[in-house]
Amino acid sequence: MQLSKLSGSVLSGLHCFLIAADQMSFTRAAEILCLTQSAVSHKIKNLEDILEVQLFIRQHRKLVLTDEGQRLKQVLASNFGNIIHEIRDLKSTDLSGDLTVSAPPTFAQTWLVPRLTSFIDKYPNLRIHLRTRNDLVDFQIESYDCAIYFGNGIYPNLAVDKLLEETMFPVCSHDYALKNELYNQPENLMHCLLLHDAAPWARAGSNDEWQFWAQHFNVALPENSCTFDRADLAIKAATTGMGVAMARQSFVSEQLATARLVSPFDMTMSSAHSYYVVCRQDMQMSPKIKAFKDWLISEINV
Repeated sequence: MQLSKLSGSVLSGLHCFLIAADQMSFTRAAEILCLTQSAVSHKIKNLEDILEVQLFIRQHRKLVLTDEGQRLKQVLASNFGNIIHEIRDLKSTDLSGDLTVSAPPTFAQTWLVPRLTSFIDKYPNLRIHLRTRNDLVDFQIESYDCAIYFGNGIYPNLAVDKLLEETMFPVCSHDYALKNELYNQPENLMHCLLLHDAAPWARAGSNDEWQFWAQHFNVALPENSCTFDRADLAIKAATTGMGVAMARQSFVSEQLATARLVSPFDMTMSSAHSYYVVCRQDMQMSPKIKAFKDWLISEINV
């Protein structure tokens, strides 16, 4: 192999390979890179020829990384991630530029976005890019500055700051509670439709929150249920009288205050999970990330 330096075509091929290896699809890689599928295939074939190494085993409608491809993916993910964050850090000496944040969808909608104006007013030269998702960010290859997670706080190789604890309890509409005789009678949940957030935290089961609450209070649950991929959809369904949702306090304060929802039992408990803000360890002192974390904590302490 004659490879004395990384030419532009090799670097382009390496980047293309990393995206394809991450997606395990030339078609999805082409969409991300704004190329045709054949262009992606050609770039990777050219890279394999230059390296004299097969990176993919091309099966019918399926790609499989070779051992060499897996090794190359790991080293590229780490180093491309370092390059991306180093470039961004070069521009972070003042509080200007871009700040890209990931947050759980319902938390973003009910807690973060209503408060975000005060952060923007305080740092008008920062451009905020908020993206919502329940899964964890891969900071090695994804260009996020920081993320808010709902979980157990154990995130290896990341800087982690605890933001907010949660309490949890069932909620439903007043009419639904009357119809099903729920007030102070949790045993009547057996006749109800349970509304589940199917992804309350990364890698959670679809009924984990309900099961955690039921085990704590020794309450039997029915099998009849409806699942949603966002907590706010389960809560919205509860306000319409569809069934009973497991709520977090930060999500339903307004609905409880306006009586669109009620908590039929005095059976509130602390969640096993909390909200955390995380970032790469080598980025935790970035001025804009630190400013965002300090602002989050100040909003919680108001």
